[in-house]
Amino acid sequence: MSHQILLLLAVLTLGLATFQHRDKVPCKMVNKEALCQCLGLLQVPSVLPQDIKALNLSGNQLQSILASPLGSYTALSHLDLSSNEISFLQPGVFQALPHLQHLNLAHNRLALSTGGLGPLLHVKFLDLSGNSLYSGLVEQLLGEAPVLRILTLAENSLTRLARQTFWGTPALEHLDLHSNVLMDIEDGTFEAMPHLTHLNLSRNSLTCISDFSLQQLQVLDLSCNSIEAFQMAPEPQARYQLTWLDLRENKLLHFPDLAALPRLTYLNVSNNLIRLPAGPPQGDKAIHAPSEGWSASPLSNPSRNASTHPLSQLLNLDLSYNEIELVPEGFLEHLTSLRSLSLSRNCLRAFEARRAGSLPCLVLLDISHNALETLELGTRALGNLRTLLLQHNALRDLPPYTFAGLASLQRLNLQGNRVIPCGGPGGPGPSGCVDFSGISSLRILNLVDNEMEMLRAGAFLHTPLTELDLSSNPGLDVATGALAGLEASLEVLALQGNGLEVLQVDLPCFSCLKHLNLAENRLSRLPAWTQAVSLEVLDLRNNSFSLLPSSAMGGLETSLRRLYLQGNPLSCCGNGWLAAQLHQGRVDVDATQDLICRFSSQEEVFLSHVRPEDCEKGGLKNVNLIIILTFTLVSAVVLTMLATCCCVRQQKFNQQYKA
Repeated sequence: MSHQILLLLAVLTLGLATFQHRDKVPCKMVNKEALCQCLGLLQVPSVLPQDIKALNLSGNQLQSILASPLGSYTALSHLDLSSNEISFLQPGVFQALPHLQHLNLAHNRLALSTGGLGPLLHVKFLDLSGNSLYSGLVEQLLGEAPVLRILTLAENSLTRLARQTFWGTPALEHLDLHSNVLMDIEDGTFEAMPHLTHLNLSRNSLTCISDFSLQQLQVLDLSCNSIEAFQMAPEPQARYQLTWLDLRENKLLHFPDLAALPRLTYLNVSNNLIRLPAGPPQGDKAIHAPSEGWSASPLSNPSRNASTHPLSQLLNLDLSYNEIELVPEGFLEHLTSLRSLSLSRNCLRAFEARRAGSLPCLVLLDISHNALETLELGTRALGNLRTLLLQHNALRDLPPYTFAGLASLQRLNLQGNRVIPCGGPGGPGPSGCVDFSGISSLRILNLVDNEMEMLRAGAFLHTPLTELDLSSNPGLDVATGALAGLEASLEVLALQGNGLEVLQVDLPCFSCLKHLNLAENRLSRLPAWTQAVSLEVLDLRNNSFSLLPSSAMGGLETSLRRLYLQGNPLSCCGNGWLAAQLHQGRVDVDATQDLICRFSSQEEVFLSHVRPEDCEKGGLKNVNLIIILTFTLVSAVVLTMLATCCCVRQQKFNQQYKA
């Protein structure tokens, strides 16, 4: 009875709305697609061309979907009803659309619906996300969908999946269940979908994955749950196809047992509670390896061919944000295809890769934000490594040639350590210094905040760096020739926050330099750029510059694009070059409106408000003052001379009178 009343109300609403708006449907037609989104519509328009193939009604105020007039558009293949207020679907409403393949009902109120979608015999894509659907209602809604390939049930209120939930979708390949409240998945739930390859269960409330047996699955996202254990089903002959597994942001205590996943190429177990054991279990304890977190370690039979070893095809491994204190010997040995490894933000105190041929394909290694004190890299290890991130550790007193053996290294970040560069090749250096000369592949080097006191001459000879950051080393003494050898390669140089008073670097010789950061020092003079260079960005903030004379800056006029000057005691007069840049707009001076300068009277004004006549008046006042002072001085001298003459004559007169 309630169902009939709802149907009657829907028909009346449809009739009234059709009467009011029959001739006023401002839909846009593109080929055979009707674009009717966000028009405030209350019902499906009835005046559209009958042969349209796509209809977009998203973002309206539809509450009911009836067979008429929707059923008249029999050529529809794509129907978008998302972001409406739909709570009623007339039974069989989509059966009248024999060519419908794409149906989007996301973000409606289908949880209030008393019926289902009916048979969806030709639909291949169905989106039911954001409908507050609860367990049990999904089975009622889905019904029969024999060719459905993609189903989205994300952002609902599902707490449990039953065996019969997906019985009507045997062809399903992609299933998205993220952002529900799933706590339980009944055994056999996914058996009804033998073609399922992509499964997203992220952002739910799952606590354990046991007896995983979906052999056909290729992509599995289990991130952002509360999973404490991931265990494979004991099926020795199973041929798993899984290539992508995301277990980040869970509660895993041990590295999962993944020995049965030989095709795995992507594995993310970051943001867990993982600790790696000091070594493989011995004797009878090997039976319990999974509970010790060691069975998935690439340590099994050494005689096995590397190509068949567990995880031998892994390309990306993320172990960051865990509680790893030690990487056991051999743990990474057989990851022969690995290209990216992240161990950042753990508790590591040492890392080593000494064996020849170790991690031969690794391109990126991130061990940043640990407590590393020891780093041992073999001369023939990590032969393809291009990026090494070691920032924010406790490295100091490293062997001199720690990085010399990394033949492909291009980017090295050592920020926040205590690494001291040696001098040129063969030159004397302090104890524990690291040699950065002669590394022909290195292009980017970060030595920020390493408490360096001295940068010696020839520190980077025969190392063609393009970017060098030496910032935040207060008191750093940059020796003459410290950057020798970089004149033809260096493009970015940062010396910010070093307290430099004098710059002993012949900057105009660096023909490729594009970005120069000298902020937060005590500099008052720059070397003269007398010929055109490549410099585009110059940062001079918080220094002691009062003048930027054209004699020093003239060579920058054709290249400089951005100049930072805040925090300097700029003079309002005598900065003709700077004034010209501001008025002509050739250089973008950062925060021009807030730039302050001083007149000789110490009066502070905004530099942008200074006019040429202000300096002329000031100059005239100075000339007048000089004239007055000169006249006063001359007058004083004349008066003194006259007084002296008078005294002499008076004395002579007195002597004659006495005689």
